[in-house]
Amino acid sequence: MKRSNPAVRVACALSGLLVLGAATVVACGPDFPLQLLDDRAGSLRNTPANSFTWETAHLVTATDRLQADEGSGYEQASGSPDDPRSLRMLEKGQLDATQWAALQAMRAASDGEAAYAAGAALPPAIRLYTAGAQDFRHNALEPARQRFEAVLALPPAQASERAVWAAYMLGRLHATQGQRAQAIASFDKARTLAAAGAPDPLGLAVASYGEQARLLLVGAAGACNWSDFNEGRDCGESIPPADLKQAIRLYAEQAARGSYSAPSSLQALAAWSLARPAITMALIDDAVAQKLLVAYALARVGDVSEGPQMAGSDYDPGAAGSGSSGYADAARGSRIQPNPVLVNLVDALRRRGLEKIAGADRVAALAYRTGRYDLAASLAGRQESALAWWVRAKLALRQGDNDGAAQAYARAAQGFPRNDASVEPGNANLLVGEQGVLTLSRGQYVEALAQFHRAARQTAQAGGNGFAAYIDYYNDLAYVAERVLTTDELKTYVDAHAPASPMPAPEAVAKAAAQQEPGRQSLRWVAVGLSAVTVEDRLRQLLARRLVREGRVEASLAYFPDERDERFVDSSFDDNGKELPVTWRVRAKARDYGQALERGQHAWRANSRAQGWYEAAVIARRQGMEIMGYEQGPDFAVYGGSYPWGAGRGAAPYGDENRPLPTTPQSRAQADLPGPLVTEGERQRYAASEAKPYKRFHYRDIAAGYAMKAADELPPRSQAFAAVLCQGVNFVYYDPPRAEQLYLRYVRQGAAVPFSADFGQHCAEPDFAAAARFPYQQAWRSTRQWVSQHRALSAALLLVIVVGGGWSVAQWRRRRRAGSAETGIS
Repeated sequence: MKRSNPAVRVACALSGLLVLGAATVVACGPDFPLQLLDDRAGSLRNTPANSFTWETAHLVTATDRLQADEGSGYEQASGSPDDPRSLRMLEKGQLDATQWAALQAMRAASDGEAAYAAGAALPPAIRLYTAGAQDFRHNALEPARQRFEAVLALPPAQASERAVWAAYMLGRLHATQGQRAQAIASFDKARTLAAAGAPDPLGLAVASYGEQARLLLVGAAGACNWSDFNEGRDCGESIPPADLKQAIRLYAEQAARGSYSAPSSLQALAAWSLARPAITMALIDDAVAQKLLVAYALARVGDVSEGPQMAGSDYDPGAAGSGSSGYADAARGSRIQPNPVLVNLVDALRRRGLEKIAGADRVAALAYRTGRYDLAASLAGRQESALAWWVRAKLALRQGDNDGAAQAYARAAQGFPRNDASVEPGNANLLVGEQGVLTLSRGQYVEALAQFHRAARQTAQAGGNGFAAYIDYYNDLAYVAERVLTTDELKTYVDAHAPASPMPAPEAVAKAAAQQEPGRQSLRWVAVGLSAVTVEDRLRQLLARRLVREGRVEASLAYFPDERDERFVDSSFDDNGKELPVTWRVRAKARDYGQALERGQHAWRANSRAQGWYEAAVIARRQGMEIMGYEQGPDFAVYGGSYPWGAGRGAAPYGDENRPLPTTPQSRAQADLPGPLVTEGERQRYAASEAKPYKRFHYRDIAAGYAMKAADELPPRSQAFAAVLCQGVNFVYYDPPRAEQLYLRYVRQGAAVPFSADFGQHCAEPDFAAAARFPYQQAWRSTRQWVSQHRALSAALLLVIVVGGGWSVAQWRRRRRAGSAETGIS
């Protein structure tokens, strides 16, 4: 079977040669994280199923503390020959200089005898084992056997350093010679010694389970290897069922102790067995083999989505009807039929008798998937596990009993964080997320937010990478927070349940950055390494932007990141790809935006109002995504605005002219939120929270509107009037109808300016100081022009003004003298 061959590893490790085994890792998935609200009915019908790897680690319970160590080796543990975790460095630390030199000389020797002669300075166990390893390497098996046995014959205190290694290699040696009973005895001894505390830095005791299992996979034509089973050959059909069962148990023991290779072997055996009904029937009377077949059926066998052919090998997590495992799930829709392999397995288990079923909750899930609902209910009722309650919730939903389903989901979720080992941690989050779907469909909006929050938070904590926006269920959380809850409901929830993550101290960030290679990481990612960005941080920013959109800028500031927090400093990149952190901070820009709006709305002078509106327009255009953008449609701040899809609801891709959007918020709500699992209240809230205007990058349109307001306050013939409209056109150049509104206003009212030739492309900054003087200058010019055109009349008017002024002064002086005489003042 496929494995990392620790036998060769250990022999070569002490001979100066290492052969590292390969581990197969399959990593597939969509570009966007999982969203349950995309298909509410399908999410609630989805079959509960743990991953195959997780299930294989729980087929049996380990009765000791042995652990696999398949990722380390003699020369290196993590990429460096001098890594302190490597066996090489461990040995070097345990031996003095003379012994270390002797060990290297032994490994360079041409055979076991020469090696033994070179190792006089070493402890007996190391000397004997290293010489035996050289014998084994050169196929001198009898001398190798004698030396390994000599190690085990030493007093326990002396033998301990290489006892596990020697017993393991004796097992390999006997296996090579076809001595199965002796090999099994040696592997068992290796495990016994390791369990008793003998050093086992290579994890050979756990590896011996796989080596022993291979001894049992021998048919009439000889030994069967991993490829024989994986490719469906008939090599194993003559293997006695008892040997198959024992091999499965041994691989299960290996998997239970953290082996990466054992699940691959179990997968090949399970797939091969399920394809042969006679083998399946021969195995299901064994508890471990039965649980293996059920686990594989749930996690790795797809149902039939098209035609009569089996779809078990079709892995497509993005396809309609795919379950949480990534394979077609018949429970999700009527167009997918149960795979006959699964139906046959369920029938075989039922014929055998329910009282003989091991892992009734898993079989209940399998019965549910194949449409055997009565059987599923019977089996789920036999256990109180989280998985059993999860299946009960599914069955209640099928019967239209939403109250019963809600209660069953609650009982299932009670198993966490106390895990009863029926549901793996990742599926615990899926369970809570499904609970959120049901809760939302019942009109309990705040409770649904809390459940999606829990699912997303736990998923993010498990990942620990700081990329909360790409965490499963985050988009469901963001949808409810942004489009379903009112702003005040969200604020109350955030204040109570979404604290900001601790900001790494600037001094700590600077110190960590100084230890990095120049140019390796920006301060942002150094800071994220010290304190990850959390789901709560993203939720707080979502609230902050929502408050800004509603004009509550002052209230929003507390929810934007601290201005000193390097984790939230955006970056741009130069032509050479060098990262350039921006100089502005989002909280400061939001504050500036609020102050600019205040001036635009309430300043006493028109020119000051114009300047306020223009400053607000520039901030809205340049930092609008960060301070007021929608987390989901139409702006998609969740992905930095890079993708006009992939998050939240949407009847059609924004800007897709072939699929025009409905024309009103209410009709868009109906189109975006179809189906019976949506309340009318949710649709109303969705419509009320829609972007205004409902456009991609809607804040750019807002910026253009502010440019219009600035123009309202400016003299039409001024340079500033033309400049603010020019900038407004630039803000919405991609929206010709909107850009045309601003341009036509300039054409109707504005004066010729140097930048009019390419209006909207190359704009000057508005000169507000000149605009403030502009009315007076205009009045003076008009007066001078009138005088030059009416000289005689102007002279007469001037004479009248002078005579009138003189007469008025004379009258004033006369009245003053008269008043002084009456009071006796001279």
